[in-house]
Amino acid sequence: MIITEGVFRKPRLRTNKILERFAHYFEGSVVNVSASNDSDKNCSLIDYYCGDYDAGIRYKTYFKNATSYYLTNYPNDETPSYLSDEEVIPLDLEADLADDLKYQFDVVFNHTVLEHVFDIFTAFRNLCLMSRDIVITVVPQCQQIHDFERGYADYWRFTPFSVDKLFAINGFTVLFRETTYGFSESQYLFYIASRNAKKWTNRFPSVSGLEQYISRRNDGSSSTRYSTFVRIFDGCIRRFFLYFRRILAK
Repeated sequence: MIITEGVFRKPRLRTNKILERFAHYFEGSVVNVSASNDSDKNCSLIDYYCGDYDAGIRYKTYFKNATSYYLTNYPNDETPSYLSDEEVIPLDLEADLADDLKYQFDVVFNHTVLEHVFDIFTAFRNLCLMSRDIVITVVPQCQQIHDFERGYADYWRFTPFSVDKLFAINGFTVLFRETTYGFSESQYLFYIASRNAKKWTNRFPSVSGLEQYISRRNDGSSSTRYSTFVRIFDGCIRRFFLYFRRILAK
C-alpha cells in the first residue's frame, strides 16, 4: 500500500482486509448499523484523488454466507436510490431500542460511528441488544476530529480497555481484537465479540490479555513519524487531480 492515501482511507482499507478474513464465518441475519450507503469506501486511487471517497463495493458483499442483510440509518436520513425501503431500518442509537429489534440479528456490524454518538453507553448497549450472537465494531483510537462540518459532532476516542469493558458489561466475550497501524495514518480498533463464546472456540486467533496487547502497540511511532510531511504531500496530489478534473470538465 502506498503511503499517500490519506489518514482516513488507509485504516479503512486495513479494517476491510480484517473483515474479509472473518466475515464468511457468519451465517444468518446480518445488519450494518448506521451504515449510510453500505460502501466499504475501497475506491480506486483515481476516485480517491478526484474526491469520490465513497466509491467501492457494499459491505454486504463481505458476508457471503448471510441469509439476510439489512442496514439501519438515523430516522429521516435519505435512503440511497439503489436500496429498497425494506433493506433500511430507521434507528436512533441513543433512543430506547424497539422490542422488534431486540435479538433479531445473528451479526451486528458497526464501522466508525460510535465516536459521533454522545450517549455511548446506550448506543453500545443497543448494538449488543440487537444481536443474538456476534457484534463486530470498528472505532477510532487515534484520529483527527472530523465530520463536524457535515453536522456530525465528534465526541470520543477509544482504547482497548474501554471497548473490552463495554462488551463485558453487556454480556459479550471478545473473540478478536486488532489495532490498525501504519505510516502516517489514523488508528482504528477492530473488534469481534460474542454472547456465545464457546460456539467459536478455536475459530479465531487467541486473544491476549490487555496489558500484554497494549504493550506491543503503545509507542505509536509507526503512525506518527513524518506524518505532517506525508499529509501535505497527499493534499498536494489531491489538489492537482481535482484541478485537472475541473480543466477536463470545461
